[in-house]
Amino acid sequence: MIKAQLQSAIRQFQSWFFQAKNTNPDNVLNQPPKEIIAEFAQKLYQLPQPLKYRTTVQEALNVAIADWQQNPQAANSLVILGSPVEAIAQIVQSSLTADLLGNLQVINPLTQWQRSTDPSALQTVISNALASQLKSPQSVNSQLSERQTLIVIPCLAQCFLRCIQGWEGIEFLQNAVIQDQSRFWLIGCNYWAWTFLNQVCQVSAYLEQVQPLPELAGDELQEWLKPVTTEFKPQEGVELAYWKSLANFASGLSSVAANLWLQALRIRAADTPDAVSEAKPGLIDHDVNLEVTANLLQTNPILPIMPDLITFDRYLLHSLLLHGQMTRPHLALSLGENEQIVRSRVQTLQRAGVIVQQQEQLSLNPAYYPTLKIELSNNNFSVGDK
Repeated sequence: MIKAQLQSAIRQFQSWFFQAKNTNPDNVLNQPPKEIIAEFAQKLYQLPQPLKYRTTVQEALNVAIADWQQNPQAANSLVILGSPVEAIAQIVQSSLTADLLGNLQVINPLTQWQRSTDPSALQTVISNALASQLKSPQSVNSQLSERQTLIVIPCLAQCFLRCIQGWEGIEFLQNAVIQDQSRFWLIGCNYWAWTFLNQVCQVSAYLEQVQPLPELAGDELQEWLKPVTTEFKPQEGVELAYWKSLANFASGLSSVAANLWLQALRIRAADTPDAVSEAKPGLIDHDVNLEVTANLLQTNPILPIMPDLITFDRYLLHSLLLHGQMTRPHLALSLGENEQIVRSRVQTLQRAGVIVQQQEQLSLNPAYYPTLKIELSNNNFSVGDK
């Protein structure tokens, strides 16, 4: 706890230092136009998952499956644990290459999964999804040579809701794993959900084999972001320090690093589209955008300042991180609160940039995660082991 608070104080000082430096009129830079930010956000979204994440999953799965296929008493499941702002489902899925899987039959029973609007029906929905995929039950005493089936549950946090009867589906899943040793289960989950599920249904007693995702160092973030950032060069001689700084602010998390990098892009006033058009009236919009992109500057990353939160906001954000992403109705159910009240606070946090929405799903802006985690921990919220 003391170490975390010290790291937080250092980061806050660094944020203050960089912001104070940028208030000098000679150093003031503008944010790029929204269209340019959106273009780079799309490029970041299309990046493959970091290599270190994928190799960690692949190596752990390779060892676990080999053990399971050779030892009758070996565990038949592996849980991949990560931060609630990392795309754990995509990390799990992208790690399953043909070379790794070999002759294994892979079943994705929840590929089209969407959390039911009725929490009490979660168990039935999950049971039906498994039953439709597992049409040929195998014997509990099947031979080791028959162990050739891998079942993938990419995101356990989407299989429950923190409310009455909301985690019965998890209890069904963990019993299904224990009862059928002839199949191996690969499950993705975030630390916050894992801690909660341990408290309410002792999930780790059933799914005992876990593999945490590693933190990414500065050079690993640099390599991962290279397809997008290659045209941006930090000041000569400080490039390594730049990426180390980004890794430090991001706590080694890829999603946080990508968002901090994006938020730190700047452009000089003279290089904004209007200024470029006035100086070079013959340029068409496409050419203007190209020139604007070429003039972007990669400035030092800083953590965004968290707006003042009321007590209800903390409960709301904690619930959101517990599930990774969720709809407004599910958020209201998990809080046991009127949906109208939840909607008004969500809108406030959305305007502040803390919450983002994609289609109907709400999630935390990853750039706020390091600061929010410390704030919730300091207010006695359970924030997972890591």
